[in-house]
Amino acid sequence: MSETVTTSISQVFPDSILVKGYDLAAMIGRYRFGDVVYLLMTGDLPAGREGEMMEAMLVASAEHSINAPSVHAARTVAGCGVPMQSAMAAGVSAIGDYHGGAGEACARILQDALQQHPHEDIAALAESLVADFRQRKARLPGFGHRFHTPADPRSQRLLALADAWEISGPHVALARAIERALERSLGRPLPMNVDGAMAAILSDMGVAWRFNKAVFIIARTAGLAAHVHEEMTTGRPLAFAGKRTIRYTGPAKRPLP
Repeated sequence: MSETVTTSISQVFPDSILVKGYDLAAMIGRYRFGDVVYLLMTGDLPAGREGEMMEAMLVASAEHSINAPSVHAARTVAGCGVPMQSAMAAGVSAIGDYHGGAGEACARILQDALQQHPHEDIAALAESLVADFRQRKARLPGFGHRFHTPADPRSQRLLALADAWEISGPHVALARAIERALERSLGRPLPMNVDGAMAAILSDMGVAWRFNKAVFIIARTAGLAAHVHEEMTTGRPLAFAGKRTIRYTGPAKRPLP
């Protein structure tokens, strides 16, 4: 006897495919990919321009040049002579807490803060968050960028669109208040990067914080495909697996016991 498993995501019939109850074939050519991503993550189709906003974030995260760790991993594996999907999977596997994970961490902070303190003044809440992180000598994820200074052009564009499309809400307001609190605390600007902007906007769109890394991965697979193809067609084998100077720190040769 087969075991019964449950899902609320989709159903497949001989003549139709239903995604969250909507006919997938009927959506083809009528709805955007961003609309469907939003549907899968929230349970319903956008009431406003959330699908366009989702696509804008996918564009913003699709590519960030060759030194991104996920790209380096994908190109290294591509140089080993593996299939496209194996090299792309290596790149996706490199996305974690330190690369591609800041948005997830930031969204969790924003969502938890507003859920736990729904009636607190936004400015006061931001000040307390910054003070807590400063006291713990921890870095607030989603703010500042090692390359884009003083501001990340992607975050500025996304936030402008969120404002224009009336998507910005309390999470964006809190993220902006954190920016101001950080500047007062540090004595210099530390604006939102693309991860922070996406975290705030996705939160205002009703997307759970655990999906933030998934949005980044969905977007970055397009860039990984391009890098893997380029490495396979123009690179030389093992080009990204270059020699390193090795300093051994283990025990010297010794007899077996």
